[in-house]
Amino acid sequence: MPVMNDELAQAAIAKIRDGMVVGLGTGRAASRCIRALAERRPDVVCVATSVRSYELAESLGLNVQPFAEHKHVDFLFDGADEVDPELNMIKGAGGAMTREKMVARVSEYCLYVIDESKLVERLGQKKPLPIEFLAFGEASILNFIAQLNMQGSVRVDENGARILTDEGNPVFDAIPGDHDLTMIDTLLDVVPGIVGHGLFMGVADEILVEMKDGSIVQHIWEEECDENEEEYDVNPS
Repeated sequence: MPVMNDELAQAAIAKIRDGMVVGLGTGRAASRCIRALAERRPDVVCVATSVRSYELAESLGLNVQPFAEHKHVDFLFDGADEVDPELNMIKGAGGAMTREKMVARVSEYCLYVIDESKLVERLGQKKPLPIEFLAFGEASILNFIAQLNMQGSVRVDENGARILTDEGNPVFDAIPGDHDLTMIDTLLDVVPGIVGHGLFMGVADEILVEMKDGSIVQHIWEEECDENEEEYDVNPS
């Protein structure tokens, strides 16, 4: 798809202005937005959430700097694997969830782009919950996850080799089932050796959904905890 005809990507970058520090997400949807941003060529500084996104942005001529040099990000765009009605998300199919969450935490505005198939009534319906952990404590960490009654497996490729994150850590793909995910989120955050996980609770400010008919639907999370939904006009008058 030509970049200028990618309405989802164009809508995602519409709020970006010169002088901003922009967080670049990871994955296919985020890559579409990176290409659209590079085509527009605003005067911005970019920080990437993965090596893949860094290399793509740099190859397209964007000004990419290490996130380690930045305390604050003005605007972040990223994708998601699942989104529930309260705009909570599961992320991490690409293994970048820890870096993605670090950048999101210091971002003034977090926008996520998905297609309609990613909408679910409950997180974990279609995708597992990725948990990044230190191999040093593997037995104890996997035992802790088992005690939470979450089944799953360590992520491997088609040859059975472990797939590691950019930090060199393995990932356990857990099936959350009917658990209280707010509680799971809290527990996983405090266990030594669990580096990060794919639950993004209350992180999204806005979700843009690409529907099957090609229209873009906008979901905005208000401070009053009331979700608004409207069809997005990528060419407002």
